[in-house]
Amino acid sequence: MGSGSQIPSAGPTRSRGPAARGTVRTPRLAAAAALCLCVAAAVGGCGGHSRRERARTGTLSIYTSLPFDGPYAADARSIYDAEQLALTQAGGVVDGFKVVLRRRDDASSATGQPDPALVAENARIAAADPSTIAYIGELAPGSSRASSPILSAAGILQVSPGDTATNVTGATFARVVPTAAEEAVAELVAMQKLGVKRLYLLKDRSTYGTDIATAALSNAASYGIVVVNLRRRYLGPDTRPLLRAIKRLKAGGLLYAGEPGDGVAAFWNALSATDARIKKFASAALTDAASWDLTTPAARYNTFLSAPGLPSRALPRAGSQFVADFMARYGSQWERGIFGYVAMSGVLDALYGLGPRAKDRREKLVTAFLTTKSLPSVLGPYSIVDGQTTFQSYFFIRYPRSGPPVPYIP
Repeated sequence: MGSGSQIPSAGPTRSRGPAARGTVRTPRLAAAAALCLCVAAAVGGCGGHSRRERARTGTLSIYTSLPFDGPYAADARSIYDAEQLALTQAGGVVDGFKVVLRRRDDASSATGQPDPALVAENARIAAADPSTIAYIGELAPGSSRASSPILSAAGILQVSPGDTATNVTGATFARVVPTAAEEAVAELVAMQKLGVKRLYLLKDRSTYGTDIATAALSNAASYGIVVVNLRRRYLGPDTRPLLRAIKRLKAGGLLYAGEPGDGVAAFWNALSATDARIKKFASAALTDAASWDLTTPAARYNTFLSAPGLPSRALPRAGSQFVADFMARYGSQWERGIFGYVAMSGVLDALYGLGPRAKDRREKLVTAFLTTKSLPSVLGPYSIVDGQTTFQSYFFIRYPRSGPPVPYIP
């Protein structure tokens, strides 16, 4: 959260290869095919490739759009590295086509935040490239709303390794990460297990914060949890009225539905001084901000930060192999990168057996990926239903009274 020796690959399972697609040749068909090849050799000369084989030789581009600057930079790098790892382990070739990963940055040079204009520009560049076969992006919640319409119009498969926004749509859009609504439910499950009965809900104005807050409000009662403040409250510079309200309403838990911000650390510190027993829930993305280092050990106690995926001890064998491979090659955090690996592996798997015709290859790939059923992966098998992954697991980073944080699965 490896060694330098060569480790057997945990690359994509080629379940969509010729056998899986029902194209296994019978002996009779094989004999006929061999005869045709002999005739072709007689006409075109021995020792060369057939015209069909030459037509299949070329380059296919997979674009990836991620914010390599600002608060998402570490996650973006991890995802990109994992995509490259999956492509390398697959040999970089699918059915005779060389596959190239082309990186695009969507972070604003001024703010470091994903810029919708840059996201849209990246999508247009990919759409204008005749070699483009797929697009892996975006990362920040809601960013795909700027790229999905462009890629859908071009008929290019888009697979997001990180955008959890619930209202992203598109005829060619899919994601391999669970949504923010599923994260909110996971947080409610954890609260229920930890005995939280009264919850104070605090949010920011981001797409992610709105999705989490909406889902938490809609589902809290199902888990025996009462949201004690039904009016929306935002985290502002003056937290004293907020702290008084939390204490007055006797909240046993607090859910911060929001992205990293400089005011979060100060609020966490002030809240722990007011009530050290309250259980605090938020996204693990909070730790991406440098300001998180300003929180005190006392403030971190009883904090539960949700993250998509599984802790290392809960991964299947292929997932453990991925962690070993990734750490041996890059020596950095793998937790968000694993979704980049799943995205790339799924795209490569869907590419097998699509045939040589360029004009319908994109359409066939969209259909193949959007109908994924029980595909093995480093996170376990998953299907794609209406563009959403059936993998919906979240775990938590739990801060004890002393010592380092530990993984927690409700």
